[in-house]
Parts: sequence; C-alpha cells; structure tokens
Amino acid sequence: MSDDRPQLAIDFIGEEYVVDHDRPLTFGRSGDLVIDDNQHLHRRLGQFSFADGMWWLHNVGSALTIEVVDRNSPSRLTVVPGATAALVFEEAAVRFHAGSTNYELTIDVPIARPSVVSPADEADQDGAATVTGRELTFTPDQLRCIIALAEPRLVDPSRVDLPTNKAAAARLGWKITKFNRKLDNVCNKVDAAGVQGLRGGTDSLATRRRERLVDFAVTSSIVSAADLPMLDS
Repeated sequence: MSDDRPQLAIDFIGEEYVVDHDRPLTFGRSGDLVIDDNQHLHRRLGQFSFADGMWWLHNVGSALTIEVVDRNSPSRLTVVPGATAALVFEEAAVRFHAGSTNYELTIDVPIARPSVVSPADEADQDGAATVTGRELTFTPDQLRCIIALAEPRLVDPSRVDLPTNKAAAARLGWKITKFNRKLDNVCNKVDAAGVQGLRGGTDSLATRRRERLVDFAVTSSIVSAADLPMLDS
C-alpha cells in the first residue's frame, strides 16, 4: 500500500533530500546525509524521524547544540545534546557549528492544522466560563493547564523541557487528579480539531503528547507570555 502522507523535505547547499515516515534520516560527518569531513563534527549529530503524527529532531551528539529557526518569524528552539524537539515550524533552518565552521539545513515540515472549531466545554463539567483562543475555545482552567506546561517556553523561547504533570499541578495549587483530567480534556479538544500527536498513554507517548500540545499552543499563539499571570489567579 502506498503512503501518500507528506514527507519531510531537506535542502543542504542545493542538494535535496526527502525523509520517509518509516525511515529516519541521520546527519553529521557520516550517516544518511554527510555534512562535511570536519573532525570537530560528530559522526552522527542529528536524526529526523516521524512518530505520533509529527516530525521530530533528535540531537544524538554529545557536545554540539542544534538550533531550529523559524524562517517566517523570530521563533527558534535550541536542541541540546540528548534532547528531542518537535518540528513545529513549517519552514525552518536547522543550524549548528563545529570548530570554526557554521552549517545550515533548510527544511519544509508538513504540519497538520485544525480545520474545525471544537465546541466549548463539551469535556469539562465545572461550569466555568469559556475563554476564546485563536481557533479553539478553552475554559480558564484549561488555559491554566496549558500555561503551566508551557511556562518554561513562554519565559525562555529557546527551552524545550517541560515540567512534569506533578510539578505543573503544584504550580497551580491543584491536585494531580484535577490536572490530569484537565489535560485529557484539552488534548481531546485539540485532537478533535485535527491536530495530530495528542493521543498518548501513560508511557513516553504521554510525554510527547504534552510536548505536541505546548508546541501547538505556543506557535499558534493560543498562549503567550502575556498569559503567565493567569497561573497565579
């Protein structure tokens, strides 16, 4: 059966590469995409892969940092060694340097966009008034749930780490059961709007679900640094 899902497109100094969903692509001094024979460059610095409905960049090196820069806005992400980041910019530059040499890959990322507006409060039973986002509607508590997870990113856009659910619940003064219920409601709502990567269980998939939610909420301007005071309200 043919796979007609959009593929990840990469350009490196005029050479084009296409990454299939079922075959990750590595790059560095060796690997699938050979960057350079620069001895300061890792043999394998990074890897592009597809999982949970979206594309990911893994920094598989031990010393070099990778930067992902949105080509259409000032937004950027820093991916430190050992870290993984969701590719949430549709047109991005992947930059890194080894020794005295700078390198850049340009990538085009197929990203699912919400095509419908989810009805407000169909999953929440607390009777709270709704707050309207850019394309979806959320209760104040649902927004606080998102903001608590996104707080490190909203304070420092280069960060990719997230607080644990327990830490986010404590930040809000909630019981963990309440936080988990709100998070499930939010993820179900965004998933229903057509955003992929939000179906997870209790293992690592749940962590990626939270990463996908934060990436979508921040890049879609559903939450911003101006919303941080809601954490203390």
